[in-house]
Amino acid sequence: MRLRVTLDSVGENTLDLNYSYHLASLIYRSIERADQSLSLSLHKPRVFKFFTFSKLMPSKGRFRIEGDRMIIDNSVHFFFSTMKREIGAKLVEGLLTKPEVKIGDAEFVVSEIKVMKEDEIGEKEKFATLSPINVTTAEESGNGRLRIVDLYPNNPRFYENLRRNLVRKYETFYGKQPDNSDLRLKVLSTKKKRIRIKNTFHRCVEMVFEAGGSKELLEVGYKAGFGERNSMGFGMVKVV
Repeated sequence: MRLRVTLDSVGENTLDLNYSYHLASLIYRSIERADQSLSLSLHKPRVFKFFTFSKLMPSKGRFRIEGDRMIIDNSVHFFFSTMKREIGAKLVEGLLTKPEVKIGDAEFVVSEIKVMKEDEIGEKEKFATLSPINVTTAEESGNGRLRIVDLYPNNPRFYENLRRNLVRKYETFYGKQPDNSDLRLKVLSTKKKRIRIKNTFHRCVEMVFEAGGSKELLEVGYKAGFGERNSMGFGMVKVV
């Protein structure tokens, strides 16, 4: 299920550029309003949530950037995608029940929710990110402990860890292994980003890329997000 949610700004709003956590909070609060038991299941640690969402985008006019703040005085929208239709339906229900919402301290009113037609995903697709992709690996630190390191596409482990993540999502969702677990990526353009979630910065990358191999894995990436931390606003893509 794929949605486009339009938000009308209540007056002029100032928003921290690192708003992903606050936008995720809006989504979780709306789902909780419609279904508390579903919300509780989505708060379980270290489990796939099977949804992702995009960055905020201007709907009318343009927002402006001043330092580390975004100034919004009109409408913005974001896209939301999930493999579980129930999650999308409860998000819509929660937003319609209480359309007055906040992203951090910024106040908005939900003015439109549109159910988008999903693209039919084949064995070869060209994607562009709607929110940056985050991929990590574990490395030994000097004291013998493991530390989590963010990867960029110039590291070969980026591609293998991305593939393994999609395989795990598929296996968790369907309860079986994919018939084909091959994945080949050709990166056409990249833009490195650093996004703060609470007090931690995560390195990630906006990309345009060609992907081929397993139709099953590409469909999981398209619907639930590529890479990690999808429910915090990483890894959403569109077909181009």
